[in-house]
Amino acid sequence: MKKRWLIVLVVLVLLAGGGWVWGSPYYTLWQMKRAAEARDVDALASHVDFDAVRGSVKTQLSARMHGEGGGVLGALVRSGIADTVVDAAVSPEGMRFIFAAAPLAETERPGTIKLKANEMRYRRVALNRFELTRSDGAALAFRMRGMTWKLEAITLPPDAF
Repeated sequence: MKKRWLIVLVVLVLLAGGGWVWGSPYYTLWQMKRAAEARDVDALASHVDFDAVRGSVKTQLSARMHGEGGGVLGALVRSGIADTVVDAAVSPEGMRFIFAAAPLAETERPGTIKLKANEMRYRRVALNRFELTRSDGAALAFRMRGMTWKLEAITLPPDAF
């Protein structure tokens, strides 16, 4: 009889663990959306590794500068202005614009990169990684840290600059 209860307990633990691994990304995205719409930047920030996200964006800007031969983007990167812009954009307030379902500004500013999580598709990359992707190549990459998911990288669309 004890063996039967042990088997039932193990099966329940495995089902709960599997359910968490499968369902927790959706729960995290729901929490981020709710925090963004409620203007709770602290709750939203708890799901973002800002240093990693800033690093991923800065790396992309630097690579594009070298690929395009410089130009305006190259001048911004060389002068350090791009770092300041990235630091300001990749902030809790900046993340609100990505995760809020409703527009947060009455008018769209021309020339802005419009990344909206609710317009992206979920894609599981590995057991501890998933992405929200868009058909133009933009992506938000998440990694499981402990029992929570953290946004760790943003892939800008190729035509962003």
